[in-house]
Amino acid sequence: MMRLLHFPQALRASMLGLLVGCVLLAPARAATLTVYAAMGYDQRLAQAFTKSTGIRVNLVHLSTGPLLARVQAEGNRPQWDVLWFDGNLAMREFASHRQLSCGWLPNARYTAQGRALQPADRCYFPVGVTYAGVMLVNAQNLPRSEWPKQWTDLENPALRGKVGMNNPAISGPTYPFVAGMMQHFGMQGGERFFERLKANGLREFPRNSVTLRALQYGQIDVAVVQSSAALGLVQRQSGLRVVAAAPSIELPSDIAIGTQVRGGKLQSARRFVQFVLSPAGQKVLLAGDRSADSNYQPLLAGVEGRPVLAKLAAVRPLVLNPDQWGPREPKVVSWFAAHVTP
Repeated sequence: MMRLLHFPQALRASMLGLLVGCVLLAPARAATLTVYAAMGYDQRLAQAFTKSTGIRVNLVHLSTGPLLARVQAEGNRPQWDVLWFDGNLAMREFASHRQLSCGWLPNARYTAQGRALQPADRCYFPVGVTYAGVMLVNAQNLPRSEWPKQWTDLENPALRGKVGMNNPAISGPTYPFVAGMMQHFGMQGGERFFERLKANGLREFPRNSVTLRALQYGQIDVAVVQSSAALGLVQRQSGLRVVAAAPSIELPSDIAIGTQVRGGKLQSARRFVQFVLSPAGQKVLLAGDRSADSNYQPLLAGVEGRPVLAKLAAVRPLVLNPDQWGPREPKVVSWFAAHVTP
């Protein structure tokens, strides 16, 4: 152990201050924030956050379905500090199982839409909005007279075998679309709707990227996918048209902190959330993945998204109640697998 008794008093005080500072700073430098995320821009956001704050981020990037499965598998031994993905239905379920830290409110200037999406218990925080299902039509293959305009148009015999969508058991954002149809048509009416689609040759694919590839290769002529993915492909390929049928089902992206996060790491996690909801963070989000997730409707005052998103929002939006539809997910997905999935 170093002895300080032989040093002048001023030097002793200086060295003691340095040692104390090292002790206080060492845990902060050693603590790395682990973020589980399923957003296309999450890597760029994590890099910008570290550059701004000096806080290191261990980013685990997965698509939504595998990410949710991983969180569920870890259960009461979570390896994550922050969760971030599309869909407040799953977030509500994690909150109900006391996996999320609740009660804190970030300093964010939410719009009226953003405030409406905030949960009363403050267990997670809305970041942006996409829409769980739009119809992307290959206008080069499908005559305009056969373009679907309403959801029930997908049942038309002219579209037999030409419609594809994601499997809700694999694709995280697809369950909210299925739930939205069941809320719109009624539970039994929604089930009959999807059964009629199956009878009309509905094709199923694992996720947005695979469904869109099937559209590009001519395996299908209409893809029902998340709006951000559809808008991203339209920017890269001509001959495609987005059709937004009523209702448009709002799909919020949400971010949350684990209930197990404590002390200095909790402060770092809150700084991460605050950065995501800051003008600087939103700038990264809007530019970080133009092919998909950057095509979202911001929920912060003064932050503007693409003008086309305002048109989607005007198509009679449907907002799912996460307290109602979150607990129903296992039953609905099981029904879909048994009655719709080939």
